[in-house]
Amino acid sequence: MIFFCRRFHFTTLLYFLLDTFSHAVENPTHQVKGIMGASVLFPANISQGITVEKMEWDFYPKSGGLGFWLGEFSHGKLEHPSPTDRFGQRLDMVNETTLRIKDLELDDGGIYNARIWFMKSRFQEQSFNLTVYEPVPTPQVLHQEVSSTPEECNVTLQCQTPGREELKVFWETGNPPRALESSLDEFQLSDNGRQLHVSWETIPFDSTFTCLVSNPVSEKRASFDLFHICSSIEGERNGTWENLRLILGLSAGFLLGLLAIVVIICQWRKMRQREIVRMLPERGIFFIAHQNSEERHSQLFRFSA
Repeated sequence: MIFFCRRFHFTTLLYFLLDTFSHAVENPTHQVKGIMGASVLFPANISQGITVEKMEWDFYPKSGGLGFWLGEFSHGKLEHPSPTDRFGQRLDMVNETTLRIKDLELDDGGIYNARIWFMKSRFQEQSFNLTVYEPVPTPQVLHQEVSSTPEECNVTLQCQTPGREELKVFWETGNPPRALESSLDEFQLSDNGRQLHVSWETIPFDSTFTCLVSNPVSEKRASFDLFHICSSIEGERNGTWENLRLILGLSAGFLLGLLAIVVIICQWRKMRQREIVRMLPERGIFFIAHQNSEERHSQLFRFSA
């Protein structure tokens, strides 16, 4: 361990001296994105035909703190100063110019510097700025408010995602999903795009809405079909009207039946009276009707033959 500490200080001093007396070729910092639990590569950009004697790597964490030497790669072997440090056995070289880190952790984010040595004490420095992201969690689409008219169904959809990372949220429609045209009047976004207010016509067309959640390295989707809730509202309304129509129909049927019974009874009584009047003369029974100013009455006389 003392040997590596001394070597680190010696290498730092050597870097300073070489920056003054050697010819160095500066390259811009490369932006690298990785996902937690996966692997990431740092491929140094070396022109063809140039022989690399060795490569030295150091690391400056994004979370702050002192940088430290990762190791030296030469003669096909990576000399790692301490296999028990935070990187452990997660470091290796894929080839002579590419460093790999396996099983990425969030704290692996930072600046990785490569010093590439060529013949005749020439060297080149390249830097890699690594950002490690969490895997995007699977979102969930919930509906918060529902109102309906005969022409349209108004719904507020909310895209929920667990985790602490700030994620980008987009909405899509249709199947297969396509980008939502936010300029249309029937769609309104709020809460940084997590809430979607939809005025959807009850005639089903594109009833499926999809929430797309992403970060620079991964993305997840969740879909929701408005037809499931809007059709249930429409069904409840139709069911209410069906029940009302049934009640009205039964009532009308009952009244028509009652009216028919009354008409039948009246017709029966009229027929019965006619039959009685027809039979009275045969039995010597007559009606004599007369009317005065006070009352109208009938008298019945029976004559014997």
